[in-house]
Amino acid sequence: MVRPAEARVVRSDAAARNVTPMTDALAAGSGTRPDPMHDPAADDYHPPTTGICVYRLQRGADQHVGVVADVSILAFTDGRVRGHESVCPARVEGLVEHFAAVPRRTELIALLHDAGQNVDRITAAVLERPPLVDFTGSDGWRQSVWRVSEAAGRQLVDALDRAVHYIADGHHRVAASLALWERAGRPAEAALLCVLYPLHGLRLRAFRRRVSGPVDPVRLRRLLDRCCEVTESASGGSPDAGGTKVYVDGTWLVVDPAGDRPAGVEGLDLTILERHVLAPLLGAAAADRTESISVTTPLGELAGLCDQDGGALFVLAPPALEQLREVADLGQVMPPKTTYFDPKPYAGIIVR
Repeated sequence: MVRPAEARVVRSDAAARNVTPMTDALAAGSGTRPDPMHDPAADDYHPPTTGICVYRLQRGADQHVGVVADVSILAFTDGRVRGHESVCPARVEGLVEHFAAVPRRTELIALLHDAGQNVDRITAAVLERPPLVDFTGSDGWRQSVWRVSEAAGRQLVDALDRAVHYIADGHHRVAASLALWERAGRPAEAALLCVLYPLHGLRLRAFRRRVSGPVDPVRLRRLLDRCCEVTESASGGSPDAGGTKVYVDGTWLVVDPAGDRPAGVEGLDLTILERHVLAPLLGAAAADRTESISVTTPLGELAGLCDQDGGALFVLAPPALEQLREVADLGQVMPPKTTYFDPKPYAGIIVR
């Protein structure tokens, strides 16, 4: 399942013009996505080499270390690599068109693995050597890549090949790659270039939901009381980190779904709120009036929008990692824009 990859690593002095933040977003007004690398000069990259790499993102004390390798595409179909989130067909179609037009892959699929501490021990030893590539981007993330020795690479492949893997970032790219693989006749040797992190190697976050106004705050509070323990935020201002919060009618509420949670998707905060609060509150207009928003948007800005139109904001806590694994192990999928992991591996640092 896991094997050395033939790929090229960017040179440190060329990284600034070739390495870009990764995004699944399609180009505005088209079904395709611009190639983030454009047409890099051949000497911007080290010669192609088959092997295993270690990739580190570091900013201050925040460090995320993964192993870069090929993962057989068959593993994404037989349960050895498991997803947890549904995909938007239109986005998948756009990526299929893009990948077919630009066969060079500049982006890494991020996976989580349960291979255990042996992988951590090997990668820690690799980090003690000078990296092949080392640079700091404009956003402050220091990015480093190491080539792994053949002996260490065999140990990593052996440990990772026996592990279960979970898609952290790249559900749409995996779906598009599978569509192209089907179109090509399902070649057995096909693989995806991935970076494999330990289960707690990335941060798990949740998208927020904003409901455009007007919203009846009394009815919203009544619906919340029926399925959740609800208290008003003691501070009166923006809530502290942790837990799920709701902002409506100038007030922050702390909500916790009451009772025993069902297994899998049914036990997620988002599922409970959508089914027992948003659906009865908004009816058929729920999809049109509910927007998914990244945690990078300031809470004060979102609360201000709610003050302007009488809407409501749901600041969801991310599910526990154990919940995500449970959903994936059960073969279920969460709604789109339920979770995301960060930091994302950057495009253009390692190229097939």
